[in-house]
Amino acid sequence: MITTLEDPPETTHPLEIININLVDDNGGQQIETQMTARFIVDLYRRGLLSLTGNIRPAHQQDRLVGKTKTKVNKWTTELLDNNAIIGNISVRLDPTKSEHDIWNDPETGLTNMTITAGVLDCAVDSLSRIKAILAAADNPLGSFDLDTRFQVRIWLLDDDAAKKVATIYNTRGDKVNDSTAKYAYSETKEQELARRLVNGSEHLGQDNIEVLSNSVSASSHKLAAFNTISKAIETSWKGGPATAADVEAQTSWLISAWDSLVKVRPEFGKLSTPARQEQRKANIASTAVAIYGLIGAMSTMYADHVDPDVAFKALAKQGDEDPFDWDNPAWSDAGVVTPTGTGSLGTRNSFPARKSATRVLQQIMGLNGETDESAS
Repeated sequence: MITTLEDPPETTHPLEIININLVDDNGGQQIETQMTARFIVDLYRRGLLSLTGNIRPAHQQDRLVGKTKTKVNKWTTELLDNNAIIGNISVRLDPTKSEHDIWNDPETGLTNMTITAGVLDCAVDSLSRIKAILAAADNPLGSFDLDTRFQVRIWLLDDDAAKKVATIYNTRGDKVNDSTAKYAYSETKEQELARRLVNGSEHLGQDNIEVLSNSVSASSHKLAAFNTISKAIETSWKGGPATAADVEAQTSWLISAWDSLVKVRPEFGKLSTPARQEQRKANIASTAVAIYGLIGAMSTMYADHVDPDVAFKALAKQGDEDPFDWDNPAWSDAGVVTPTGTGSLGTRNSFPARKSATRVLQQIMGLNGETDESAS
């Protein structure tokens, strides 16, 4: 991750930390203080802050990959914009391998800490945030304010106690699910499109979209979870909104298109609980993969300037024929609908199935667009 910062030299003691407070935690005293980004970078360059000890496997590899890399890169970008939310940073000083003194300066009245042996490390937490701070400081853009202050906890723990605290930090408590988080705050323009669509459409809203979990109960009257709609737009929408004006215009189009959809297929609007349950038995309209497919097809309409009022007419029921019927062979041929172990039919919600659902709906509505091979 950090490629151009010099390798840390031999440690240069003493390390003096001015203005600390003692707090009680984990059955003992720990240290609270503030450090600027410049101070943290200096600690690393002086060999007094080691990027070691973290229990996350992603940090134990030669280079960051996957979600951890994405998280560090997001923090780095936000730090370069000087609007990152970092929270408290934790580092560890092992009292069995270090020497330190806590003392009061009578001239200033401040309590200070001097470390004469040993180094701070990341055995408890915060390695991703520290890597982001170092990367932002090292970025050639040079926009990161190195005087940015961070609240820092210095844990005075041996290896066993550090593992205990790290485990609690990383496992205790439930993470807020994606539907709740994305509905509360949109990190991307596509997420903002999804939030505005759900809030702006008379057919959706919290009455019809689940915003507190990532799935909808089979007994619920709601159409889908917010994360389904948001993720579908994130991965399938090719409008590429770059400005606030783009978001405004594309939101307006999506809301209008959803109106056109509900005129033909009322089940994409609000239904009573019995009606929704009957709909789920009759067709796949409210399944996540169908919604992915619809938004993928709507993206094609938008890009090709196709009138939704015209295109969606092809999705209407014709007597006993229903394009969304569980028994429509187009879905099974495409691998969207498959038999379950109980002998009934179910849908697949993998990336290939979502792509196939978009393709089937494009064909039904006579659209020419193809799904993007690189979408994920």
